[in-house]
Amino acid sequence: MGIPAMRFEMRLLAPLLVLSLAVTALSGCDSLRKAAGLNKKSPDEFAVTTKAPLVIPPDFNLRPPMPGAPPTNTLDPSSNAELALFNNTDPATVAAGMRGNYTPGEKMLLANAKVQQADPGIRARLNADQRAAVQNADRSFTDKLLMTAATPDTGKPVNADAEVNKGRKTTTTKAKKDSGGWFDWF
Repeated sequence: MGIPAMRFEMRLLAPLLVLSLAVTALSGCDSLRKAAGLNKKSPDEFAVTTKAPLVIPPDFNLRPPMPGAPPTNTLDPSSNAELALFNNTDPATVAAGMRGNYTPGEKMLLANAKVQQADPGIRARLNADQRAAVQNADRSFTDKLLMTAATPDTGKPVNADAEVNKGRKTTTTKAKKDSGGWFDWF
């Protein structure tokens, strides 16, 4: 190898050395790392969710409805009319005509308690009675407790000084001055 070949290698080695130093220096630059795709992308531990396993709900002894069959939770119209007209008082008949998912024992208990004769609007009337009782209650105790006794509104501005002095006792007699101190001699 001669000198011209060494010069060629030196010419090639110098730019390669400068280029490698520049790449090493710039690899610490965050924007260049992003552009080159050198950033580590770790998963976000708060974004990771687990999915619950698929669970088959209990059947509660329910059977699917039969096509064309009447609903099992309603009575036919003739039974409804008979109950409305004759008001069967026999608990067994009333229990047999009850709607809902009740056991036979629960139906008999409700029938003996005369549930069929209960007034459907009783809750609304009780709530209305309670609201009326609260509205008509005597507020004197509350007014005394909170010191908000009702004062007649005269439409005139309130005199603040008179209101402050209203609760104070005013005396016109002067208190007798005690004597006997050191400064009384002078």
